[in-house]
Amino acid sequence: MSKPIIWLIDTSIITNILDIPGRNQDRSNVKGDFEDRIRNRDSFFLPYVTLVETGNFIAQLSGNLKRDKSLEFANQVKLALNNQAPWKPLRFPEKESLLLNIDKFPDYASRGIGFGDFSIIQDWEEQKNIFKAYSVKIWSLDEGLCGYES
Repeated sequence: MSKPIIWLIDTSIITNILDIPGRNQDRSNVKGDFEDRIRNRDSFFLPYVTLVETGNFIAQLSGNLKRDKSLEFANQVKLALNNQAPWKPLRFPEKESLLLNIDKFPDYASRGIGFGDFSIIQDWEEQKNIFKAYSVKIWSLDEGLCGYES
């Protein structure tokens, strides 16, 4: 029997699920995969940086769309915080965790990996060590984040 799966959701996925204009080009595929993974009883975590980046993309929208999508986003975050959404938000890294990992960032940056993706990779490292009985994976459309699984 295979291990249960935990997915760390990247910004490229959540913007498709939430249908954020300009960031939703793969919506039908992502939505289908999401529904399949829910049926499989997979678990989903939202890294803090995913919330920040998604909020930034929403703030760049125009007019009423900005307001509508920001209200929807705020509602989804509240649902997640109250365990009423299919995903759970991860906290901002603790000081000790950030101090432990920040010295790795220059190596990642030299390979073209920005701080957001670096943060998700560090979240993945942490979660795979916590949830050893699970297969922990990063769900992303960005090549630099694909293939991370325990």
